[in-house]
Amino acid sequence: MSDPALLSIATATPPFRMDRANWLDLAARLAPEGVDRAVLARLAERSAIDARACAAFVDGEDAFYRAGETPGTAARMELWARAARAIALEAARAALARAAVEPSEISLVVTASCTGFDAPGIDAHLIESLGLRRDCRRLNVGFMGCHAAVNALAAARDAVRADPAVKALVCCAEISSAHLHDSTRVDRLVANALFADGAAAAVVAAHEGAAMRLAGSHTVRIDGTRDEMRWTIGDHGFEMTLGARVPEILEREVGPWVREALGRHRLRIDDVGAWAIHPGGPRVIDAVLASLGLPLDAGDASREVLREHGNMSSATLLFILERMLTRRAPGPWVALAFGPGLVGEMLVVRRE
Repeated sequence: MSDPALLSIATATPPFRMDRANWLDLAARLAPEGVDRAVLARLAERSAIDARACAAFVDGEDAFYRAGETPGTAARMELWARAARAIALEAARAALARAAVEPSEISLVVTASCTGFDAPGIDAHLIESLGLRRDCRRLNVGFMGCHAAVNALAAARDAVRADPAVKALVCCAEISSAHLHDSTRVDRLVANALFADGAAAAVVAAHEGAAMRLAGSHTVRIDGTRDEMRWTIGDHGFEMTLGARVPEILEREVGPWVREALGRHRLRIDDVGAWAIHPGGPRVIDAVLASLGLPLDAGDASREVLREHGNMSSATLLFILERMLTRRAPGPWVALAFGPGLVGEMLVVRRE
C-alpha cells in the first residue's frame, strides 16, 4: 500500500493568553527571595516568546499559584486533568471535522502527554466525549517529552500500514503551566520562561487521494547526553533539568544523522521543501539550522509558533505542521524534535 495519509491537523489552547508582561508578573511572584526581576526580564526577552496560553489562569486571574503557597503534585495533576481534557477534545473535534471523518470510523486513539498522568486518561475521555466505538483501541505515549508527537504519529502510521482499515486519531495535550517552580536554579527559571499549554490532534488513515503522506520516522539517541535533559516527578510537580550544552550538542550531531536518514528516502537536505523544527528555544532552532547548513528563514515557522504560543512540549510540532499546511509549503517536509535522553526524532512527510 502507499504511505498512510495525514488527513488533517487541528490545534487548541486554553482560553487565557498571557503576554510577556503577564508572565513576568507571575514569574516574579513565584521566584524565591534572591531572584532579581531584571534576571527574569532578560530570560523573558531571550525566550523570544511574546504570548502563550496558560491554564493556571481563570477569567484572567491566577487561580493556582497563590502568593506564599507551593502547589503539590496532586493539585498540579488536577489542573492538568481538567485543562488537558478540555483542549484535547477541542482539537480532536476540529481534526475529525477537517478530515471529514465520522467519530464512528475511528478505531485507534493515540494520545501523548508528558505533563500529567491519570487513569482513565485523555484517551478514555476522547472516546466517551466524541462518541467513538466501544471497541476503539488505545495507546498512550507517556512522559516522552517534546518529541512525543513523532512517536505518536509513527505508531498511528504503523497501525494503518498493518491494517489499512484502521483510522487513527492522534492527540497531544500538554499543560506545562502545571509545573512552574519557585526555584533559584537557572535551568528551572529557563523552563518557566519557555514552556506553555496547548493541544494538537491529527487523523491518520489509508486514503489514496490525500495530499500529505507519512513517509517514515527516524530516531537517534546521542551517546553521553543522558543528563543533559531530564524530566522527573517531584513532590511539587514535575522537575525539568536543562543542560546548557544542548544547542552545542545538537549543532554537532543533527546534521550527520538527518543526512543519513534522508538518504533512506533517496532525499538530500536540498530536496526538503519545508522544515518543522521543535522550538526548544531560539538557540535550539539556530543550532539545528547551522548543523544542516540551512538559511535562517528555514526556521521561520518554528520561530513564529514559539513567539505566538511558547514551547508546548509534544503539541508544538503539530502547531508548526498545521501552519505549513495552511500556507501550502512545498514538500517534502521534515519535522525534527528533541527530548530527554538526549534523543532526536524525525518525521518525513511527502506532499502529493
